[in-house]
Amino acid sequence: MSASTAVVIALLAGAQASAKECPPGQAANEQEGWEGLANNARQNADWYVVDHGAPEVSPMLGAVSAVYQDDGEYEGQYLVFIKQLNHPKYLFMVLRPRFDFCSNISSIDDGKPDLFEVIFANIDSRKF
Repeated sequence: MSASTAVVIALLAGAQASAKECPPGQAANEQEGWEGLANNARQNADWYVVDHGAPEVSPMLGAVSAVYQDDGEYEGQYLVFIKQLNHPKYLFMVLRPRFDFCSNISSIDDGKPDLFEVIFANIDSRKF
């Protein structure tokens, strides 16, 4: 892993909760139906890797998690991470939800193609 990738991961993964975080149980990833949105994030990530010339990786198999950012460029927002570690190529992606992460997700159409925006993508420690 390159030093720049390690710094990005440390900054993103090291976020701690703050007063702006969703109340307990109200973050999208804590609600019933999250798996549909997680699959949507994986699909958006998959389109991104194909569009950027890396069809050999599969975000569809990646682990999805969400972390609240209490500082940095995305302060006050949740970011979604997709990590694929058990593939011949290591994949790490960060997506920004395009919906209110604290809202009731039952009203969100998890089939919409524009629910997430890829803001960082890395394969084998190379940003792409």
